[in-house]
Amino acid sequence: MNSPGRRGRQAAWTRDAFFTAAILLLFLVLQSPIEGFSDQFLTIHQVEHMTLDMIAPLLLMLAAPQAPLLRGMPAWLRHKLVPGIVGNGALHRSFAVVSQPIPASFLFIGTSDFWMIPRVHDASLRIPLIHDVWHVTLFASGLIFFFRLLDPRPAPLGAPLLARILMCFSAEMNFILFGFYLSAKSIVLYNAYGRMAPFWHISALSDERFGGLTMWIDGSTMITLGALIALHRLASHEERIANRRIALASAPPLRDSQYSFGKRRENRNLAFGLIGFVGFMLIGTVIAAVVYDHMTNPQVDTAAFIQVRARTPNGPSAPTVSLASKLPPSDKP
Repeated sequence: MNSPGRRGRQAAWTRDAFFTAAILLLFLVLQSPIEGFSDQFLTIHQVEHMTLDMIAPLLLMLAAPQAPLLRGMPAWLRHKLVPGIVGNGALHRSFAVVSQPIPASFLFIGTSDFWMIPRVHDASLRIPLIHDVWHVTLFASGLIFFFRLLDPRPAPLGAPLLARILMCFSAEMNFILFGFYLSAKSIVLYNAYGRMAPFWHISALSDERFGGLTMWIDGSTMITLGALIALHRLASHEERIANRRIALASAPPLRDSQYSFGKRRENRNLAFGLIGFVGFMLIGTVIAAVVYDHMTNPQVDTAAFIQVRARTPNGPSAPTVSLASKLPPSDKP
């Protein structure tokens, strides 16, 4: 069995790794060539924004860097500026309201959807100040969302388990439905992209569809991962509190007890249920996207068939192909 000191060092090393990974990811998406390419392709832009509002906030909340950052601040900043901010009653009350499950979910979902409005989206790509505000609001809303979701404290200090599940459900459905729409549509929504598309042989419509898949699959995957981590942290916190109470009564710990076994089984079933729900929604929306695309673009199969025949040695001539492209497959010579 690991000693408490060794477990503490392992936990500190893990938190340091999470914090370092978050900072590196933020640097990559904001200061590396990824930032330049994100202004050319919606798909890369979606990867950048998934990092800003989900991956980096999740890693930072797992790192819990508040205490180390305070210790590392200059003395004048730690003793003068920080108490004024932390002790500000209005600011504290505002954060307490905004970080509740319902406001945090609306802020997280609403911020993401607002910046995907075509006119707002295109304007942010042309005006650097608006683009910077976009990044800041995405990152801030992600921090608030994952702060509430990953809080290891059970109710009433933390959010109830049902509230956290509803937070994940609403965010999951938003990313799935929005991503499905972007992937299945047949028109270009964002005109600010596409300047480099001919160079990379990628059409603007294909770029937007890949961007929708990124939001759809990667977004729902990260939310599911956050839900599983939140469930694990809640279960671990409950077990630690119960063991402390039992230690005061000199009773055996809960790890091998029937109570602990039952709680682990309940949490495992809930985790499998979350994974199954997300898998079901992903498969269902994939089927819906394929059916929708087939129903709205039946001429694509006909055009592809005609092009294949035109490339064969005994295929029809170019004028015949042009005429045949207007006819159904059964009427072609």
